[in-house]
Amino acid sequence: MNNKTYIGVDPGMSGAIAILEPNKPPILMVMPILAKVELDVNKIVEIIYNRNNVHVVIEDVHSVFGASAKANFSFGFGCGSLFTILKLANVSFTKVPPKTWQKEMWQGVKPVEINTGKKNKDGSPKYKIDTKATSLLAATRLFPNTDFRASERCKASHDGIIDALLMCEYGRRKNY
Repeated sequence: MNNKTYIGVDPGMSGAIAILEPNKPPILMVMPILAKVELDVNKIVEIIYNRNNVHVVIEDVHSVFGASAKANFSFGFGCGSLFTILKLANVSFTKVPPKTWQKEMWQGVKPVEINTGKKNKDGSPKYKIDTKATSLLAATRLFPNTDFRASERCKASHDGIIDALLMCEYGRRKNY
């Protein structure tokens, strides 16, 4: 039996952290930040350091096309901070591209498609997969009694929490 703790991280200021410990319900939280402008490094260190036999699965993301240089720099700085924390803590981690963990975790789920408003060459409407809605369906099937909201006051599920939990489960399935 695997007695490892898995931590999934959806990086960024609107990201989240999910923790799957053996025989316990998931622990879900939005990314700890200070003054809405930087990661709360002390809180992240506390979350990671206070657990034994940990493996972190972090989304391997890159700059966002169309985002400002300031936003991309801030995002990159935050990701770099996370990697530094993990390396200094000597915690094993795996970076996983979104398409990789989504392919695994969406198995058995019909992808939710949305109309892009564009047309294909034959004139038919062009659709794309709504990754957030599809991930919500997958997470709800895997964790049916879990509340994916950022707080009790929120009405909608938090995309970062859902992604972090699915990455966590991905890590557990791959037995990292």
